[in-house]
Amino acid sequence: MLVVALCGAFMTSCSENERLVFHEKPCVYFNSVTETDSIPYSFAAVIQDTATVNVPVEIIGEAVNEDRAVAFQADPASTAKAGTHYDLPAAEVKVPAGKVVAQIPVKVYNKDLEAGDVALLLRLVPNSNFDLGYAGRQVARIVITNKLVKPSYWNILSIYYGAYSKAKHRLCIQIQGFDFGPKLDYKMIQTYMSYGRLVYNYLLKTPVWDEETKQWITADWSPL
Repeated sequence: MLVVALCGAFMTSCSENERLVFHEKPCVYFNSVTETDSIPYSFAAVIQDTATVNVPVEIIGEAVNEDRAVAFQADPASTAKAGTHYDLPAAEVKVPAGKVVAQIPVKVYNKDLEAGDVALLLRLVPNSNFDLGYAGRQVARIVITNKLVKPSYWNILSIYYGAYSKAKHRLCIQIQGFDFGPKLDYKMIQTYMSYGRLVYNYLLKTPVWDEETKQWITADWSPL
């Protein structure tokens, strides 16, 4: 009888905990960047003067059968100016029904960047749908520049492209038709391997002068 009573009490406690977890308000956070990171966007190697940076957010909680709004705002500490360097959509984006992820589309502009880079600090805001999630993942920093930005994961790219230089970076964009993303996408590894060989073969025949280092960039590495 004692065992039965203890089991009953345990089951009741578990049921209450499950109800607490189930009814706990879901939270939202930036899933691909921390507050010490940044999402760079460079206009240095593109023709257009307008682009869209999609900043992903994720839900801590279960998917539901209706759309839910995620609220956000530009932090006053931002050095980027609304309407000049960027535009935000309405103050909310929708997490679609059945999903736990969404994108905040930030439109960025190649304007007034001569004095240097500017940063937009995008801050999540609690609302009736969501509380804030993990500490340190409630602000996303978008850096807008017209200079080339060395990818933070070049130590991995160097396996395919060799040592970094801005001249080589420009050549990569010219051959590939796209710049490297702010974060390493492991699905792109095979693509980088293929383009790394193309860059290598190009430099075998046509070394590129690097005005910054005053050196010729050559095929001085062994691509995979």
